[in-house]
Amino acid sequence: MMNKIFGKIQIAVIAVLILIPLLFPDAYYLQIFSLILVFAIYSMSWNILTYSGQVSLGHAAFLGIGAYSSVLLAKNIGLPPLLTIFIGPIFAAVIGLALGIIVLRLREWFLAMVTFGFSLIVQAIIVDDRLRFLTDGWNGIFAKPLVGYISNYQFMNYYIMATITIGVYLITLIIYNSKLGYAFKAIDENETLAKISGINTTLYKIIAFMISTYLAGLAGALYVHGITLFISPEIFNVQNSFWPLIFTLAGGLKTPEGPILGAFVIWIAWIQLSSFAGYLALLAIGFFLAIIIIFAPKGLIDLLTRITNRILGRQI
Repeated sequence: MMNKIFGKIQIAVIAVLILIPLLFPDAYYLQIFSLILVFAIYSMSWNILTYSGQVSLGHAAFLGIGAYSSVLLAKNIGLPPLLTIFIGPIFAAVIGLALGIIVLRLREWFLAMVTFGFSLIVQAIIVDDRLRFLTDGWNGIFAKPLVGYISNYQFMNYYIMATITIGVYLITLIIYNSKLGYAFKAIDENETLAKISGINTTLYKIIAFMISTYLAGLAGALYVHGITLFISPEIFNVQNSFWPLIFTLAGGLKTPEGPILGAFVIWIAWIQLSSFAGYLALLAIGFFLAIIIIFAPKGLIDLLTRITNRILGRQI
């Protein structure tokens, strides 16, 4: 099984994530790449859900639940952020379990619309006056840093996030190449046939929902403790629900590497374009995504793989 998991592409992905701080040691770049890693984890969480034939357009709900839970655990109980970033997402997974049980009969875009509405509901709950004592409404809450303000803390910050990103990436690789992944794929291709074949589709769809929502919550916790050091209801914005969709479609839907590659390419393009194009950068990103979908429908990872194979084939 390990031979199936670790190929040239997988080793290259891990190597790049490890080597980035050595190639770009400046604190500014380390902060940008740390942010990209957060969204890579977030996109991988969304991608796992699609692998089981389910689509979410409100994944920001779980991004925010994991973030708020981690911040409140660190603030009110005094637990270190390095611990709460793993505990907080459990709340997102539990809520994901409850929601999954309720809506598991829905397929694809019907489910997507329910999750979209759920994200708005969660935001409304967070800003409710009755929870102001806990969440402080629209004012938000300051978050404890992932690591203290020590010398080269951005360097350490990046490697913590890179280690977690690699861990999540390995988990997705194992899932895709396991019995669980084969069940997800069977449900995605034909749920009725999967049921006839003896697959407990209800159970597997709930498992996919829980894994996906936990990892989304993990990304949210890393985002506030490692990047913004602050959380507010803005985290539930529609934009944050669409980012994983954009990154995954660009990189390669239902592929382990797609969300990572998409997050790097689109986010770097977004930063560069925003610096001189302002809000027009959004139009440019949309145009870029349309080109990818037309000329590389399987995503940039498939295009990159074909180009690499062709080059290596010519050399051989």
